[in-house]
Amino acid sequence: MIRRAAAIAAFVLVAAAAPAAAQLPSIFPPGSYVVDTWYPKLFWTSREGFTAGGYYTIVLPLRYEDYPNPSPYRMAFVLDGQASASGSRWIQFDAFAPSFVRDWRFRLTFRAARANRQNYFGIGNTTSYDPANVTNQQPFYYEIQHLRTFLRGEVQRRVVGPVRILAGFNVEHWRLDSLDGPSLFGGELAAAPPLGAPTNDVSARVGIVIDTRDDESAPQRGVLIQAIHTRADSSVMGDVSYARTFVSARGYLPVGSKFVLAARVAGQKMTGTPPVGTYYTMDASDGAIYGLGGANTDRALPQNRLLGRSKLFANFDVRYNVVQIPPGVPTPIARLTLIGFVDAARVFQTENFRLTTTGMLWGGGGGVMLQLMRNAFLGLTVGGGPDGAQIQAHTGWTF
Repeated sequence: MIRRAAAIAAFVLVAAAAPAAAQLPSIFPPGSYVVDTWYPKLFWTSREGFTAGGYYTIVLPLRYEDYPNPSPYRMAFVLDGQASASGSRWIQFDAFAPSFVRDWRFRLTFRAARANRQNYFGIGNTTSYDPANVTNQQPFYYEIQHLRTFLRGEVQRRVVGPVRILAGFNVEHWRLDSLDGPSLFGGELAAAPPLGAPTNDVSARVGIVIDTRDDESAPQRGVLIQAIHTRADSSVMGDVSYARTFVSARGYLPVGSKFVLAARVAGQKMTGTPPVGTYYTMDASDGAIYGLGGANTDRALPQNRLLGRSKLFANFDVRYNVVQIPPGVPTPIARLTLIGFVDAARVFQTENFRLTTTGMLWGGGGGVMLQLMRNAFLGLTVGGGPDGAQIQAHTGWTF
């Protein structure tokens, strides 16, 4: 586990440093208000083998007079994709306009992905991981194949002060399958074949957001509070029916000129008849959160360590800005930050969702984050939890 994570993290450090040198010539001429960046990706990990792909983005930066705006840019279009020797592949198009039209925010994301080595540890809060189960005869005991294609759209409107309302939709098609040899999911699939059935998942959501952060990409002060309700109804469209309510509160408090205390508490309750494929998604105002465990939710757990109908997790950070250029501004040219963290998480499968510390999986650790310009991040965290040491690579803050 440690060797695999270390390989991933080491490559990310090298690959993220490479674009500056490997970046190909821009399509837009020098002096153009529009900025574009593109570069190839080529790397190796012990889980996926060699992987190749590319990244291209077009950005409309903030105007000079709008630079204090917490948004990272006016509008951005991103095309990103890659394919690996293991058979995993994905391609994604993302269009995000947080400040193109005053008081409005728009986002549209399309992604088609095939993950041939995705973690699967079972369903519920009492699942366990035993490395002895991974042998030459069953190398994929804790892994599955996960195919997912989705189109996700959202619009937000500021109504007063820091308060926004949102509405959005999600159209997904997903399928889960076992890999060669004995596996945990293979046994569950044989007992209940519908677990892996191809499924169309269509939902709509509404919500409210209170956002006072000074910088959306790397906040130093402020809060982000959101409550989002999602509903899917198979009698209208799709194959599944469920309701999903996600509530989250984040806060950032500067202490002196160098330290920032940051915390997040989030929970999601699901009702209806949601199948296992719906357990991977949590709706948030700044993009869907997938899985519970890993760099985006719990840095002390492996990715997708916990799956269940309802979820509860919390994060606490102490962040120390070692150096910042220029100093004393919320959006620097460069910033190097050390991190100490404590994370906790649990799911609810057969019991009702509630606020509790009982059954939480706790862990903690430390790391480092490098920020370049407004929206480029490279980080590494090392945590210890119930499954041992976890090394996570980051291309953005966990929260």
